[in-house]
Amino acid sequence: MKQEPQAASAPTQPVLTPGQLRALLIVLCAGLALVVAGNSALSIALPNIAADLEADQSELTWIIDAYALTFAALLLTAGIAADRVGRRTILVIGLAIFGLACVGSAFSPDTTWFIALRALAGVGAAAVFPVTLSALVDAYPEDRRTFAIGVWSGVSSAGAVAGTIVAGALLEAFWWGSVQLLFGVVALAIIVPVVFLVAQHRNRSLSLDPLGALWSIVALAGLVFGVVEGPQRGWFDPLTLASLGVGVVGFIAFISHQLRSQAPSLDVRLFKNRGLAAGSIIVTVQFFASLGFFVLTPQYLQIVLQYTPLGSALALLIIPLGVGAGIGSASVLTKRFGARVPGSLGLLLMGTGFAVFAVGLAEGLDASLWVMGAGVLVFGVGFGMGITPGTEMIIEGLPAERRSVASAVNDITREVGGVLGIAILSSILVSYYRADIRPAIAALPDQVRQVVDSGAGAALGVADSFGPDGENLANAAREAFAQGLSASMWFGAIILGIAAVVTAIVAPRSATSAEGIDAQEQEISS
Repeated sequence: MKQEPQAASAPTQPVLTPGQLRALLIVLCAGLALVVAGNSALSIALPNIAADLEADQSELTWIIDAYALTFAALLLTAGIAADRVGRRTILVIGLAIFGLACVGSAFSPDTTWFIALRALAGVGAAAVFPVTLSALVDAYPEDRRTFAIGVWSGVSSAGAVAGTIVAGALLEAFWWGSVQLLFGVVALAIIVPVVFLVAQHRNRSLSLDPLGALWSIVALAGLVFGVVEGPQRGWFDPLTLASLGVGVVGFIAFISHQLRSQAPSLDVRLFKNRGLAAGSIIVTVQFFASLGFFVLTPQYLQIVLQYTPLGSALALLIIPLGVGAGIGSASVLTKRFGARVPGSLGLLLMGTGFAVFAVGLAEGLDASLWVMGAGVLVFGVGFGMGITPGTEMIIEGLPAERRSVASAVNDITREVGGVLGIAILSSILVSYYRADIRPAIAALPDQVRQVVDSGAGAALGVADSFGPDGENLANAAREAFAQGLSASMWFGAIILGIAAVVTAIVAPRSATSAEGIDAQEQEISS
């Protein structure tokens, strides 16, 4: 099938001075950090939100997942729009939507308003995310591009931890809405430097592919909604199955449309590129593990170890230390062996870290903090080692004039992997928690059993009303939560190990060259 002719080189980028490049890097990474931390910061504040807005567990889940749903569903469409309409325009619109939605959500009167505004913030985040990477890649000269991607990757991983620390500090002095207020104000403030620093970069000859965009939204929204609702409603619930079915149909329709289209927005045949395929595997599985970890571990630290929100955030500072070491090691390994070695080794180290962390958790209330800390450090090193090679392989796997789409592919793999990780690892934790807590609640009234069965946080609330006898129930809930988290970490370790082997087989021996991409495009076009 013939495609619309496309330029073989990247669009012309105005040459920026070293000072302007630094400013661009800071501004774009600030925008990136905001949208990355959009969920991790709120995970720390969930107990406060639940108390203030009287939110139940399902509503708390949707406070997190409404953002992820719109974010993931619109990423590809936003990337296409950025390449067609203009990157600066889409970035400014995204920052404005994200900022205003965050400010508004800080004053939400109830959970319905909060969830709706969180979904709107996800729309803005979808417009911001892909441009932060594509604008950096085009602005930096080729000999410094790996550095820019490395910084971007570091912020994309450390941003989640930074968000929890900022949120924890704010919660020590202010109400939960202060977190949203700060994020919104910062997003609106960086619009001004964005206007002056970010190149417009648009190619009006590119097709917006509205039908492809529609099918991508249907596919991603259906799959994400089904995965989010699965642990709550049950995986065989009619609504869960219907949502997953709609997602699968949308995915098949999207692929079919892209194969038949004269001007596809994302030519799926490019995934024959081993670098693009391997990069997608790396990023998907990394964020499957890491976002599940970031959502569940703060709950463990607060519920089981009884840390404060700020204390639980500070306890995770060991992760950025490992990420920094991993990114540095990846740079050395990539130059010598290509992206395959640091990519697969990074996944293997992440899996090892999960396994060590799970061993520490196995002792329940007597868990070894030293063992768990060692596991978290190894996990951080592995994450840092794999994130830059994975991102580079995706970016280099699509034509230069499609960099926002390539960035969107990178972001979609992150978001879909993350949503899957949160849903599946949470489901495993809940299943083991319920099985472990059952003997301790057998003699309780039905209504109380249902509350305790819904989660460890609710169990601790019930235990407080039982007086001295409630201590045994509280300890049983903490023990069950620890065992459930241990099981979910073991599952994550297995997935990471399998992905490491697949990556070692699929990834090319060296980074994909521009010539190789051009040759592949010519083969596809003919």
